[in-house]
Amino acid sequence: MAEYAFIVGASANYLPGLKALLASIILHAPESSVLLVNHGLPSDWVRAMAQAAPLPFVVFESEEPDQVRGTAIERFRVAAEYGPDYKAVCLLDADMFLTGPVDLFFDFAAAGFIVAGSNGMMIDFDRAYQEQYQCFLGVDHYPYAQTHTTVPLFLGQNDLDWPRALYASRRVDSWDDFLYLNLLGIKLGKPGHMLVMPPYTFTGIHHWQVKPETSLREKGDLLLSGTEEQVYMVHGKWWEENYRRGMWQVMEPYLDNEEMGETSRQRTRAAIDLCYRKFLELDPEAATEAASAGLSV
Repeated sequence: MAEYAFIVGASANYLPGLKALLASIILHAPESSVLLVNHGLPSDWVRAMAQAAPLPFVVFESEEPDQVRGTAIERFRVAAEYGPDYKAVCLLDADMFLTGPVDLFFDFAAAGFIVAGSNGMMIDFDRAYQEQYQCFLGVDHYPYAQTHTTVPLFLGQNDLDWPRALYASRRVDSWDDFLYLNLLGIKLGKPGHMLVMPPYTFTGIHHWQVKPETSLREKGDLLLSGTEEQVYMVHGKWWEENYRRGMWQVMEPYLDNEEMGETSRQRTRAAIDLCYRKFLELDPEAATEAASAGLSV
């Protein structure tokens, strides 16, 4: 049995991303297991994947009708219940894929540390936040520079009380689930043994993976940020043309407002293209369809 496991929830509209994620795990973490929370994925595909996967592939059927609860929230239940079978687990979204080896982060988690991805911002979890989430820290202001996203989250056995407490509370407000996760983590004493990686190394949240200063680029076989740090994951619905177009539509006014020149625009455009190309490399079927449709990266 594998020592480490990825836990991911997915529904049918995330199938292209899930295919790329699984291909990247097979490539970069072949000794791990995958625990999949299935929320309405095509049954034929799930059955075929479970039979053909070259690594342990365990499927849990989601019984929650709501997609968010049936995927994102059910991951925490699976982590709490089945995490003890592994030295460490990592929670991921279905629209992520690995771009480098992550065994070291699993090793850290197994040794008693937590590895998370920065949200790219500092939040003061003040009295208003604490009242909203009914999670009190004993002070009126709690400036928190370690604010992190919901995924990735590398956890060892000693920290599985965190997803267990979160799932038991069922206190999640859709897109604000990461705020409660952070508050609960603070209350449980998690920051003291947590390593929070920069946003461009894991999630690209707030467009950090395509902003000119930290935009992704390749050097040799490595995917790096603009500050020459290795990038281990990419996050986003890169299989959707509207997503890629929307990425540029968001970045263009940012570049204008910050009075950045043509070189900066080229870096952003190149980073968007690079993320799309990396996704296509993991999904030959999507690459064939893109070529047939005349889509260029």
